[in-house]
Amino acid sequence: MVFLRITAFLCCSLCWLACSQAAWGAQAASGALSACSQRLVLLDAQNKAVLRLVFPDGARFGIRFIHSVAKSPVIDWFTARQGVLQLESTVYQDFGAGLPHSPEQGQSMEQRNGHVIISGYSMALPRFDVRVGRVAQHTLLLPETWEAIPLDTLAAPGAALTFTLEQQKGK
Repeated sequence: MVFLRITAFLCCSLCWLACSQAAWGAQAASGALSACSQRLVLLDAQNKAVLRLVFPDGARFGIRFIHSVAKSPVIDWFTARQGVLQLESTVYQDFGAGLPHSPEQGQSMEQRNGHVIISGYSMALPRFDVRVGRVAQHTLLLPETWEAIPLDTLAAPGAALTFTLEQQKGK
């Protein structure tokens, strides 16, 4: 069991590494990392900020979790665009209940390095909730700083965290 968990973690981490290197290079080249007037904020059930990060326009983050049916890692990638969070892509290894199995209009689906990648969602989400899983191991991935923050360190399993952007005052 431990071997399977380590294998799943390593496989997911390698996928995250490849995706984040591409994202970092594109942001650095575009200058998107230079000026920032917004923050990524995670709020607990009492609407209290449990995490606040400077987050420039165009920056990406992922939410990695273990799928309850497929028992394999899934990463949803989000981008901050003009003050709104956008779901951009989903990366997973195995098909399972609730995972997309074919692209919709405007989306693309590809297989790369043993992973299925569906991109082109461009779904604007001013805010969204993630209920911290008891076995899902939800983790916030920050490719620009190579950080991985387990969400159960910010809220108890079963509790909801709200993801949103806030504009910094004085900018």
